Amino acid sequence: MRIRTVAGVAAGVGSALLMAPGLYLAQRLHREGFDPSLDRQPDPLDLQVTSVSDQTVTLRTAAKAPATAPTAPGTYLVEGARGWGYAGRVIESNAILAVREFRPGGGDLRAGDYARLDGFAFPGDPFQAHGYAFEDVQFESPLGAFDAWYVPGANRTWAILVHGKGASRREALRILPALLDAGFHCLAITYRNDADQPAAPRGQYSYGRDEWEDLDAAIAYALGHGANDIVLVGFSMGGAVALGAMAKSSHAGRVSALILDSPMTNLTETVAHGARQAHLPVPFLAFSNRLAARMYRFRWADFDYTETVQKLDVPVLLFHGDVDETIPVELSDRVAELRPDIVTYVRVPGAAHVRSWNVDPEAYLSAVREFVTTRRPVSS
Repeated sequence: MRIRTVAGVAAGVGSALLMAPGLYLAQRLHREGFDPSLDRQPDPLDLQVTSVSDQTVTLRTAAKAPATAPTAPGTYLVEGARGWGYAGRVIESNAILAVREFRPGGGDLRAGDYARLDGFAFPGDPFQAHGYAFEDVQFESPLGAFDAWYVPGANRTWAILVHGKGASRREALRILPALLDAGFHCLAITYRNDADQPAAPRGQYSYGRDEWEDLDAAIAYALGHGANDIVLVGFSMGGAVALGAMAKSSHAGRVSALILDSPMTNLTETVAHGARQAHLPVPFLAFSNRLAARMYRFRWADFDYTETVQKLDVPVLLFHGDVDETIPVELSDRVAELRPDIVTYVRVPGAAHVRSWNVDPEAYLSAVREFVTTRRPVSS
């Protein structure tokens, strides 16, 4: 009897010790991974301009952990409260400051202003970014009307561009020139839980499990407006949305190619990667993940696209940076290993999450141009 009592007490203590960190991790997962409200907050101005001219801008860190460090390699938009411009390569830097190439954009960016480096690299919309004429259009999904930018092309292929979690259509602006050079019509879409768009019934992200319906509606819109075939372009979670559509859409047979940039292909491994980056207790994830699934009513298996990748029958252009702290590059390594017959893999040294374009815009756009002009559906 005493042995059972001691064992019971020990089990109870063990459960309690497991429950507290498990509950914390489950709640943090929901807040940071599934709740769109966190993404509604404006990006912080976490750098400070110490000097600026028509050729250079000098930036210093103004927060403990800026979203993008002043020394981040590549091309960015530098945005302040009253002005903006284009930041290029780092000319020189030390532990405090970084001097970068700079081209003024608009407004009045001054020394002393707080600013940020924006990886989407271009402001506004297709016209402000590149001078492309475009239309604001809407397509009808089961949840209602969703906004999209439509940029007309010259042939009957449409590219539908799907941004990542918490991002916006501006994420598509970097790749547009290569797609339009190929003659594609381009449709940069929104989907459920985006700002000013219909919310999901339970107000949560679902990493393609449900958002694919909105992409499916966008595909139907394109087909109804003269598209012969579709190229899906997905960034980060947008890659999961594209793969969700390939698995479930009745229009999947009209998709002739995929372009995926840092795609989220397995959420369990992505969460573990994020926990390691944040120095959280990874051993507790086995418990906290089960707890989160029960508390917030989802299945982890719904966010694993390995089987979908194995069944793809169209060519895929895949980009991923090897210092991605959000989605582990190993996921894309695995995609390339699983399907070497269809995947053209561009693994970019030194590129962070969806920053392969930023590190080398010309190489990125060149890879896209070559892919879209030589692609052929595998099943044809």
